[in-house]
Amino acid sequence: MIQKYYKAYSIGREQHHLYLKTKAAVVTLQSAYRGMKVRKRIKDCNKAAVTIQSKYRAYKTKKKYATYRASAIIIQRWYRGIKITHCQHKEYLNLKKTAIKIQSVYRGIRVRRHIQHMHRAATFIKAMFKMHQSRISYRTMRKAAIVIQVRFRAYYQ
Repeated sequence: MIQKYYKAYSIGREQHHLYLKTKAAVVTLQSAYRGMKVRKRIKDCNKAAVTIQSKYRAYKTKKKYATYRASAIIIQRWYRGIKITHCQHKEYLNLKKTAIKIQSVYRGIRVRRHIQHMHRAATFIKAMFKMHQSRISYRTMRKAAIVIQVRFRAYYQ
């Protein structure tokens, strides 16, 4: 009977040891499994956090880029406007200079024609005056010649 109880006690103790070992193994496995699950969850959370951070950073960068781009476009328009204005001003000055040159050439031609016309008119008037004077001189000489001829013929007769 004692041997039976001792054997039962011994088997119970062995069973208890085995139970404790199994329990320890199960607890270790459960702990490892739970740790793995927690690590996986942490990894997923980290991945999600990284994704959110990268998306947020991309959003902020795009927003900053849009601001910089808008500023650059405004500056480019301003600069191009100044450049176009400068070119148009140069072109205007060039056209003005050309127009002034054309006007001066035209006025010079017109003045030269007027002077030429005045010169012709003066030459014509001078010629007419000389012709008139020579006619008067011719007439007086002719009259004088006729008078001389008449007196000479009268004297000769």
